[in-house]
Amino acid sequence: MTRLTRFAACATAAAACLLAARTAGAQVMCNDLTTLPNPIILTGSSAFEATVKQFAVKLSAETTPTTIIYQVPGSCSGVANFSAALTGTAHYYTLDSTMTPPAVVTNSCTFAAGQMADVAISDVFYESCANVPQPRPATLVDIPGPVQAMLFVVPKTNIATQYITASEAADIYGCGASANVATFTQAGGIFCRDPNSGTQITVADNIGVPASVMIAPVCVPSTNGTAGVISGVTTYTTPGSAIGFIGADAYDPQRANLSSLAFQGFGQTMAYYSDSTSSTADRRNLRDGHYLIWGYEHMIATTDSTGVPTNPKAANFIGWINGTKTDSSFDYVQVEGAAGTIPVCAMKVKRSSDGGLLDHYTPADSCSCAFESAITKTTPASCASCTGTGTSTCTGGLACHHGFCE
Repeated sequence: MTRLTRFAACATAAAACLLAARTAGAQVMCNDLTTLPNPIILTGSSAFEATVKQFAVKLSAETTPTTIIYQVPGSCSGVANFSAALTGTAHYYTLDSTMTPPAVVTNSCTFAAGQMADVAISDVFYESCANVPQPRPATLVDIPGPVQAMLFVVPKTNIATQYITASEAADIYGCGASANVATFTQAGGIFCRDPNSGTQITVADNIGVPASVMIAPVCVPSTNGTAGVISGVTTYTTPGSAIGFIGADAYDPQRANLSSLAFQGFGQTMAYYSDSTSSTADRRNLRDGHYLIWGYEHMIATTDSTGVPTNPKAANFIGWINGTKTDSSFDYVQVEGAAGTIPVCAMKVKRSSDGGLLDHYTPADSCSCAFESAITKTTPASCASCTGTGTSTCTGGLACHHGFCE
């Protein structure tokens, strides 16, 4: 990749430097079982909301509907809130079929006294959260789910900056505007989350800067999760000086307004997009181990001594997300792919800690073709369709997985 912008180095080590919700006219209560039947209550990651809402409209359309209610204070704040009664407002989701194509509407409800979360959602392992008791209590289980890419983003009008190195990102988010890195020299244009955000922790672990350093005045923390970063970057008055980071599932609908930067990690000699190209959404570079800023979506729930969730609602939700609970009306691979997250069955690498080393991974039920078909809305030329399971409709030693021979 040709370098279009030359960056200046920070003078000192970085670590040493100090989608709007639509609310109904009459407020809905989150315990209103007539409006919100069979609720499953989630709290945590705002980066995962784009995926959750797609599952929500599928489940709400069932003969016996299930309602997903989601409060999004951020990953580690959600984990910390899991054992306490929730307060304030949360989101629930409906499908507006009058729009072309039909669109998911984010609505608001208010928690009644004593309502508790069934599952906490975190972009990072429980152990990465500094605001919760350590080690993880034996009564809680941390179940990894689909993979989420975290991306550095700039306004679409910034065509000069196409990639960023880990060292440059460390300078920006360790020193702020004083680092004098390229055009990112305005304190008001460097956007971040907060130290309890899983998105921020994931980025921090990959650039060598503590998440606790990435706060004001180094950067401008969002007060509205992922949506706040998107708004900040897209509306900043000096577009060439604006930069932030968000989850890839939130980036995909914003491609007309934002550009993601290719990332060159420590020890790498080239920068890579999470996708195979800047204009393609296939997550190939992440799935094969070239793009490094990613993590699993973790589902935290109460457990018995065998690690099985004791709350049936939690078990159902985790099952739907990970594909261990099937539903005849949808395939979890298609739902996650269309939403921009990566089911583990489409991965070729794995990791056991946030920002940790990668290892080879071979899924038992491969779904690369189904995933790429869903996320790109085009069947890859190398993928042959099939029906059923097993090898009856596939040749060459391949078997039918999620509608494709693999």
